[in-house]
Amino acid sequence: MTQMSLRWRGAWRQLRAEPGPAVLVIAGLALGLALALLTASFLQDALWPDGDPPQHDRLVAFEWRVRGPGGSTTEWLGSVPAVPLLAALRDSGAPLAASSRVLYTQLPAGAASATGARRSTRLEIALADADVQTLLDLQPLAGDLAAALSTPEGTALTAQAAERLFGTTQALGRTFTVALPPMPDGTPGGRFALTVKAVLPTPNPHGSLVFDAISGFHSPPAKAYLKLSDSWFQGNGRLFARMAPGATAAQLSALAQQALDRQPLPPGFPSDFLKGGGKPAYIRALPAADIGLHGAGSPYRRRWLGGLVAATAGVLALGVINFINLWSVRTLKRQREIGLRKSLGAGGPQLARQFFVEALAVAGLAGAAGLLLAWWATPVAEALMQRSFHAPVISAGAVALTAGLCVAIAAISTLPLTSIALRVRPAESLAGRSHSEGAASRWLRRLMTTLQFGAAAVFATLAFTVLWQAQIAGSMTRGFDVQDRVAIDLPWEVQPAQVNTLLAAVRRWPEVISASAADDVPGRDFSSWYGEFTGPGGRSVSLRTGVDFMPGYLQTYGMRVVAGRLSADHVAEVAQRAMVLDVSAARALGFASPEAAVGQVLGAPDNIDGGKPITVVAVIADIRLEGPRSAPQPHGIRPVAERGGGVIAVHSRDPRATAQKLTALVRQQFPDADAQALPVRDMLLQKVVDDQRLGRLIAIAGLMALGLAAVGIYALAAYTLRRREREIVLRKLHGAGAGAVAGLLLREFAGVLAVACVVALPVGAWLSQRHLADFVERAPVGPGSLWVLLASFALLAAVTAVAVARHLHAALALRPLQALRG
Repeated sequence: MTQMSLRWRGAWRQLRAEPGPAVLVIAGLALGLALALLTASFLQDALWPDGDPPQHDRLVAFEWRVRGPGGSTTEWLGSVPAVPLLAALRDSGAPLAASSRVLYTQLPAGAASATGARRSTRLEIALADADVQTLLDLQPLAGDLAAALSTPEGTALTAQAAERLFGTTQALGRTFTVALPPMPDGTPGGRFALTVKAVLPTPNPHGSLVFDAISGFHSPPAKAYLKLSDSWFQGNGRLFARMAPGATAAQLSALAQQALDRQPLPPGFPSDFLKGGGKPAYIRALPAADIGLHGAGSPYRRRWLGGLVAATAGVLALGVINFINLWSVRTLKRQREIGLRKSLGAGGPQLARQFFVEALAVAGLAGAAGLLLAWWATPVAEALMQRSFHAPVISAGAVALTAGLCVAIAAISTLPLTSIALRVRPAESLAGRSHSEGAASRWLRRLMTTLQFGAAAVFATLAFTVLWQAQIAGSMTRGFDVQDRVAIDLPWEVQPAQVNTLLAAVRRWPEVISASAADDVPGRDFSSWYGEFTGPGGRSVSLRTGVDFMPGYLQTYGMRVVAGRLSADHVAEVAQRAMVLDVSAARALGFASPEAAVGQVLGAPDNIDGGKPITVVAVIADIRLEGPRSAPQPHGIRPVAERGGGVIAVHSRDPRATAQKLTALVRQQFPDADAQALPVRDMLLQKVVDDQRLGRLIAIAGLMALGLAAVGIYALAAYTLRRREREIVLRKLHGAGAGAVAGLLLREFAGVLAVACVVALPVGAWLSQRHLADFVERAPVGPGSLWVLLASFALLAAVTAVAVARHLHAALALRPLQALRG
């Protein structure tokens, strides 16, 4: 039998000797490895969602950021004025080898299925130039994508969309129709037939290009839509390009900025948007490889990735520390075996190989369990993170990553175990005299356990803070009511007459108190328009506009009118170009009181009714439409008699029943829309969904860290009992009671806990303040975060007490004769 097979047999024998600690170690490592696999899949989706398109080093996407009130700027946005920007770049001779605009629209579509039944659905349609195929490496499953993009009637469907529309992915040559509303430029609406000339794989939902169907700009409706999108200072699409050889992203950025700088400011652009100097907007060409970490949405993405990677590294490191701690205790128990091996000539290298094989056996089992756990936990992780995994969690790369991590874990754990074995003296161990691992190793063990508790303390502090902040942000005072309110998003092409019909039906329901329609649910922040208005005294103020509402809106949301009144049908208000201010807006415009503002005429910007004066007809209590990260702004909202699209909201005595009936009503009228009525509170919580997910992630990582820390303190307690059992017996023989023995053990653990809290809790408090610094509406957690620190300390103390309890019972039950014999 070879030496290697002997080592493997020894490894399995050690695992069977004490299955309890082995299970704890394998479970802890499996948790860390499973989290590493899930993290790897998440990173691939977030950083490389488009795979590796050809000549990716020359592929760029354009992004911009625009000014806001008071000179602030938005984050970088991926939706840019793609149509005029590309025209300007071509006119300037920009070094572009290929380029494509991508504009999006949603349209209802209908077709006959393979069985002849009529099917309908709503398609997310991307309109793109022919170069998009080579830029993003779009490879059809069947058909000719170039033909789909170059003919007026041609289109390409994804496999998923073909299944929805036709009941099969075999869709080549099939025809379906899309319903087009009338265009603002006068292009008539109607139904337009499209023929499927290619079927594409369903795209990564996290990628740069997400669609159900993709067509070119050759059909009359597409040309009309292209013409409507030819305006600067309006982000209406994506723009991708491949640079010519030798060109740089900085060159393209400079040319794009120059083209943007030459454009006149849009009508009604408030003067305080340029407060502090600078430009109305900034534009850049970003290399595709940088989009994941530095592109649009990257601040949230980096926060997510940082939290996920830190949690993974922390949990995996805690699992390794537990492995070393528990296996160190087992190594001390094997002193006679080790002494015998050394007396037979085994040296450091031979002992190291044996410990490496043993550790690799443990890590290998943990790796297999981690792969199974990651596979099983993928749906759970998707539900918790509210994000699907497009990259496979289990793949050849995942197996290779797991194998590499297992080898690294075995190598890291071999060093301290070999160090303990080298200190064993064969003569003393064979004579039955136990040997200590040494002061240095003891302090290393305490340090590792302290690190475990420190990590748990940081996770606990952050979890308390993030979850509390998410709760505060979701329940902050907004000046309107959301309790017992439900709302439903209408398809964008719904006409005013259809909205009126829906509202009339809803208002007849017996449980309905009031109902109305508006551009959006207040506070969801989809409409962030601003305009500069001038009061009677000549004071100019930037007001947040963009909310136009039908009769019943103020009553539906409980917005309190403090001065003035509105008519029942808003006809009179429309005739006098009316506006409703909130108290902050009235005060900012220089009115002494809300009553003084009613009936006053304001100068309006050019982008509102062509700059014609408007009349203040009412003042309401302050409302807050901004999210928790933005300071509240003064608002001016406009009553309208009718409107198309938008949102219908209902105040109901029975919200659940109303939601069901409202969903059924809208789906009956628009069966392809897949509309769903939801509580308004749930809609507003979408504003803080990223913070809630981050809080859940940290809380789960904190629970894992606490569990692993409990295992670590359990290991330290086992080692302490092993090392001091003779001292404990002698103390008992000399009259020491249970309290004295308990104090002896608890002092050591209390020291570890105290040091961990002293070091880690200030770090957790600092990270908490960094997280809260982004918010205007903040949880009342001061710089000291005292109550959060106390809660974290209490949690750790409880975990310590539970972990130590078993060993304390064992210490009290020690039999003197057995302990003194060693």
